[in-house]
Amino acid sequence: MKKTLLISTTLLLAGGAVAWWLLAAAPGASRPGPPEEVAALAPETPIAVRSGSVFLPPPDSAFAAPTVRELPLPMVAGGASVWGATGRDHRGRIYVGVSVHDAGASPHLFEFDPAGGQWRDRGNPRDELRRVGLLRDGESQVKLHSRIVQAADGYLYFASFDEDGEDQRTHTQPRWGGHLWRMHPERDGWEHLLATPDALIAVATTGRHVYALGYFDHVLHVFDTVTGDTRRTVVGAADGHVSRNLVVGADEHAFVPRLRAAGGEHRAELVEFDPALREIAATPLPDYLAGEAPAAHHGIVAFTWLADDSTVFTTHGGRLYRIRPTPGGAAKVEDAGFMHPAGAAYAPALFPFNGESLVAGVARRADGEFEWVVHDLDTGLAGAFPFATSFLPKLLLYGSVTRDDEGRFYVGGWSDGRPLLLQVDARGAGDAEQAP
Repeated sequence: MKKTLLISTTLLLAGGAVAWWLLAAAPGASRPGPPEEVAALAPETPIAVRSGSVFLPPPDSAFAAPTVRELPLPMVAGGASVWGATGRDHRGRIYVGVSVHDAGASPHLFEFDPAGGQWRDRGNPRDELRRVGLLRDGESQVKLHSRIVQAADGYLYFASFDEDGEDQRTHTQPRWGGHLWRMHPERDGWEHLLATPDALIAVATTGRHVYALGYFDHVLHVFDTVTGDTRRTVVGAADGHVSRNLVVGADEHAFVPRLRAAGGEHRAELVEFDPALREIAATPLPDYLAGEAPAAHHGIVAFTWLADDSTVFTTHGGRLYRIRPTPGGAAKVEDAGFMHPAGAAYAPALFPFNGESLVAGVARRADGEFEWVVHDLDTGLAGAFPFATSFLPKLLLYGSVTRDDEGRFYVGGWSDGRPLLLQVDARGAGDAEQAP
């Protein structure tokens, strides 16, 4: 089958000084100089490129079980998991963040070339903090949890954070907080942009503005890649609730769950913000918790973009929502039912096919195994199929959007105490034969 990859070849050059806001830096730390000029995406670039998505024609057998294989990861001392920390750049290279178990180690960022199968270590936060003179005595960073996203300026953005001393019950933040970073895909070294007292668990962008979500209480940060300005606002998340993701639409509006507690009950809504962090709208999410305790609920667990500029996401309970942006106004948030045909299921990975109505991902029902679920947003038709991971004990899976130029999906996770990365091929036998 002939494949059409929606990637823009129009590039502009963008530069400019970058300022940064540092809430918790080492004494005497110096600020980085202005960045070098890098290739930037034109504003009219399709959402496939601005979001790091790949849209390809779906296989004739889209409603079928995929082929699954584990890609051996480079060794990381104390390696624990890939908590959904995946991404890609405009060259088609795949990025993976491997988190660690304890404070004596450091998470690592890796680059993978799908064409040649080679891995490259792109660094770790403790070494980078030391290199730029910001590493404090005893400082730990154990998680690189966020996706690795490419903004319109051509840089890759991601975040790291610590967990030492954090407490969900009291909303006590981790001792060493979080850091927002960026890295040029073709040069060594990271640039430190921001240090925060909150743990930066998610990063997202579709252009000029890079958003980061911190816990506790869902603190939303935004970094302007042109001016270097940084803003923050507290969205609100009661009783230790932490969403694992936020969503950013094609219009660069951010969407974050807000959870309020009153009279022994909880009320959830999806809050829309513009890049100035003005609250545009709040859409009720009536059955958001679905019986889960707030601290055990993972909020938005998966999401993906579509070619019509809409965004689709799943919640912890497996509910599927579609966000349609409205020029000059509030987006329309639609409840699309459950991702899984049998109803409630934890669905922590979501991908597009051609960017139209078909989406797919992994899901697990209570006390069940992970399955591959395909869902047609136009008709509501969904199917669940075997996901061949029985060789992986005690399995957890996470990760959305990331796909290579041949159409294979990438899902991270954890198996019996070690990190893993799965390459998922849902193209069907005929299509797969054409690829290396």
